[in-house]
Amino acid sequence: MAAIAPLRWGIMGTGWISSKFVLDLLVAPATRGVSDVAHEVYAVGSRGEGKAKTFVDTYYKEAGVAGAEKVKLHSSYESLLADEGVQAIYVGTPHSHHYQNVHAALSAGKNVLCEKAFTANADQAKALVALAREKNLFLMEAVWTRFQPFAYKLQEILRSGVIGEIRSAQAELNVDFTKTAKADPSHRLVNPDLCGGSLLDLGPYPWTQLFLALMPEPSTGAAHPLPKIAASMTKTFTGVDCSTIAVIQFPQPDGRVVHGTLTTSQDSQTPHGRVSVVQGNLGYVEVQWATYRPEGLVYKSWKTEEEYAEGGKPEKEESFSFVPRPGGIWGFAWEADEVARCLRDGKKESERMPLRDTVLMMEVFDEIRKQGELVYPEAVETLELA
Repeated sequence: MAAIAPLRWGIMGTGWISSKFVLDLLVAPATRGVSDVAHEVYAVGSRGEGKAKTFVDTYYKEAGVAGAEKVKLHSSYESLLADEGVQAIYVGTPHSHHYQNVHAALSAGKNVLCEKAFTANADQAKALVALAREKNLFLMEAVWTRFQPFAYKLQEILRSGVIGEIRSAQAELNVDFTKTAKADPSHRLVNPDLCGGSLLDLGPYPWTQLFLALMPEPSTGAAHPLPKIAASMTKTFTGVDCSTIAVIQFPQPDGRVVHGTLTTSQDSQTPHGRVSVVQGNLGYVEVQWATYRPEGLVYKSWKTEEEYAEGGKPEKEESFSFVPRPGGIWGFAWEADEVARCLRDGKKESERMPLRDTVLMMEVFDEIRKQGELVYPEAVETLELA
């Protein structure tokens, strides 16, 4: 069998998230049971002289693989985007910079995988989607949680009807960053110039859990309508959100409306036993830590609503454990595999992570920010190009 030609990645940004993505690309796909696609770290671009080389040397050494000297190094993003050998750009910069960076990549004719949160607001997301379609290029938001084994199993269980008619769901990701924020007020977690706050940084994960459980599939090509939302927000000393709670209405095909509750904060810690729960009229599903990379889930179901209400022994009970880091990956490799398959098959967007879903999340977050009176600086929210 002929060797599979690897997808040649260009890495934009050399921060923490880019390092984990690169480490995953350097792990052999076979260790996660993948044999139809492959990856190559072809080039790395950074805003500082020598940063790209330090980045490559550091993480190739950590991965314990050879070939660092083959990676092309660029001391500017412009140089990276002009590299004709790059087939796809991974944007791992702060989300305050995503709009500008993705716009530049698409304008240069590059396919793009962009970290979440995709942009600062929905208008920016819509503009990038329109540009990708105009240029006939692939574009996807890097919501790695959607491609992990747990996500498919959760949807399989819910669609089986084993817990009956879904009545509500709650999802949470709270991480106590208090010490970090106090030690460095300019840190991206609390810096408004970098779209700091819990909603854009942590919120995509509980949103993803709610979406997987409660969002009906729209007709082909149709956009999702913006659901009704009631939100409450507290602020950090820098003015970004510290804690956010939102109750979101998810209309169902049968006309019912199901409530999903999203909770995220920077000043408390989600217990590891349960990060989300989906409740049906015959039982429930509980998802275990972490919200972004769950290691297990359990469902319990009863024969009748009466037996469920009485709290006796369930008729069915099943637990599932996952290997969230096969081969030592962090968990980003599965989304990279999706990009490789889409490009191989000539697709311009992913069926698993379509662009309409990205736009919806940004619209939901815009409404939550509106209710919480959270506005980022004009330089961050603008559609104007630097």
